[in-house]
Amino acid sequence: MYEYWNYYDVTPRMVPADRESTVTIRPRFTHAKFPPADRIKVRVIPLDDGVREGGPEPLRGWELDADGALRIRANFTGEQEYNLTLELTEPGNREADEWALRARETLRFNVYSLRADFYERRPFKGDFHMHSWCSDGREAPEYVAARNREEGFDFIAVTDHHRYAPSLQAIRVWSELPTDLKLFPGEEVHSPDNPVHIINFGGSFSVNELARSGEERYRREVTAIVETLGPEVRDRFAVAASEWVFDRIREGGGLAVFCHPYWQTEAYVINEGITTAILNRRKFDALELIGGFYKHQWRSNNFQIARYDEERAGGNAFPVVGLSDSHGTDTGALFGWYYTVVLAKSDRLEDLVEAVRNGFCCAVEHVEGGIPRVFGEFRMVKYISFLLESYFPRHKALCRTEGALMSEALAGSNRAVEALKMLAGSVAAYRESCFR
Repeated sequence: MYEYWNYYDVTPRMVPADRESTVTIRPRFTHAKFPPADRIKVRVIPLDDGVREGGPEPLRGWELDADGALRIRANFTGEQEYNLTLELTEPGNREADEWALRARETLRFNVYSLRADFYERRPFKGDFHMHSWCSDGREAPEYVAARNREEGFDFIAVTDHHRYAPSLQAIRVWSELPTDLKLFPGEEVHSPDNPVHIINFGGSFSVNELARSGEERYRREVTAIVETLGPEVRDRFAVAASEWVFDRIREGGGLAVFCHPYWQTEAYVINEGITTAILNRRKFDALELIGGFYKHQWRSNNFQIARYDEERAGGNAFPVVGLSDSHGTDTGALFGWYYTVVLAKSDRLEDLVEAVRNGFCCAVEHVEGGIPRVFGEFRMVKYISFLLESYFPRHKALCRTEGALMSEALAGSNRAVEALKMLAGSVAAYRESCFR
């Protein structure tokens, strides 16, 4: 990232394409304030237009306010990223001028112009495949939630193996304490005699419990699906059982996610025939493209990415998500490595589900010590890559403060509870300031 994200407020960050907009750059600290206006040259550079010899002419449509904020008026054409470049020219008397040490410095800020379908949506960072100590994780569901907020997440679901109740426990605890983190119901579904792992994100009832308590009905309905499958489908029961689960999740208003098809123990947990049939029949809502694998298991995510690319090339497109499959937030592995950025109209469950189902999302991999990689449609990848550099650093700083206070509140601190009340709405206010 090439700008001082913590030194300046840039509003808005996202502007409507093909319209004139005013972008305000306001120094946050004394060491970041601008020199006098006659020492500044402003250039607005569209990245997609390529490098021009000599660069664009300096912009005339800007002013330095009495309060030290720089206001830039420009027409942002097309959907693309723009560099706002400020050249701070050399003062006449270097020894007598307080700006001498910053002579010839160039500051670069960036904004993104968006077509209407993206501009009306907001970015939300989420993870909805994780475990608590209620299955094979390490910590209580409510603690997992606090740590996820500290890591910069807008929404999560705790998805324990076979169990829906832990996600409700997290929701209940935080409904009584102030936080803007959105928590939703969830579970990792393991239906009887089916090796396929499936995430139920946001469903209004437990599909695990439905299959367990009504196993006779489950098997009868799965058998009916089996009879509809063509002769090319191997392991017909597993494929049919997975489709039964996908359908039940959607009945509850949830999102059905096909998980880690290339997870390997002594062999792949599900065979290639099952994977092929599920991908070809497309009864799921999204594929867990990346997530859940430690550094020594790098092949599994690579295979999933390669398979996704091959399916798309063959005309079989579907939404993809990144999910951590974390089993502990303090272990230094998996937690925060894989996640999803969703462009949704709000952070309500129905809007998040709609956005993922319609492909307004990308899977993100940011393994500790590495660089971020973004997967999805190219247009989405470009925009979300911009967000990772220019929007999410400040967003995470705000979330980190709230998340740390959430942990203290769980530990019994009344002061932390009061501080959380004072912070309420700060992340949402920052998000809107980036568009308005």
